[in-house]
This record gives sequence, C-alpha cells and structure tokens, in this order.
Amino acid sequence: MTLIQWNEELCVGINQVDEEHQQLVAIVNQLDEAMTSGKGTRIMGEILAQLVQYTKVHFESEEELMADANFPDLDLHRKQHRQLVQKVEKFQRDFNHSGRRITREMMDFLRYWLANHILVDDKAFGRFCTSAGLSPTRVLANG
Repeated sequence: MTLIQWNEELCVGINQVDEEHQQLVAIVNQLDEAMTSGKGTRIMGEILAQLVQYTKVHFESEEELMADANFPDLDLHRKQHRQLVQKVEKFQRDFNHSGRRITREMMDFLRYWLANHILVDDKAFGRFCTSAGLSPTRVLANG
C-alpha cells in the first residue's frame, strides 16, 4: 500500500511546484516501501539521503518562486521549510550514526507534514498566484 497517494487534491496549480511535490511524494513512498519490505540499511540510507537532498532543492526552488511572485507569507514558509529540513537531517544523522531505524512513526510524520504543508501552506501560494493572475506554468516576477 502506498503511503501517500498523489491526487488532484494535492495540486497547488503551479506546474513546477506540483511536479516537484510529486517527486517528493515518490521519494517518501520509496522510503516507506524500503522500510516495510525490510530492505537493507544501505538502500534505506540512500533513499533517505535522496529525500534530504531533494527536499532542500525543492524548498529552494519554491522559495525562489514565492520571492518572484512577492508572496506575503514567504518568511513563514521559509521557517516551516527550515524546520522540516532540520528534522529530516536529524532522522538521517540518527540513522547513519546511531543505528536508529526508520520507524512507522517517522514515516507517519513525513506523510502528515508533507500532505498538510501542501494542502494548507502551498495551496495558499497557489491561490495567491491565481488571484494575482500569475502563470501556472512558471511563476515569474511581474507576472
């Protein structure tokens, strides 16, 4: 069973952001699949490293789009992003250095955080862009 099922409800209406969210969901699902099927530590470590790296890339990209669009909640969004990156990096450190296993609680946290962040915070950015008349294919400065 897939941890996070991608569907239209998760779309924010900005193609680049939606594509990056789909990639994040796919990585989280890969990590969950590796955990539930008992894959080796090396494979789970590689997927966790991919999740940490791609999360940083996505957040940087999303924040750049928000800055270009003059999104008024950018500072709050940055803070939320930093908190998640710190939490995922801690998961990674614990996994790599103390032998802590990837747990169902960790996966539930990732599922909840990602879905909630998309459905509440990122959708607010999508609505802002729509109301400002900005292009869904790429949000550009000055529309």
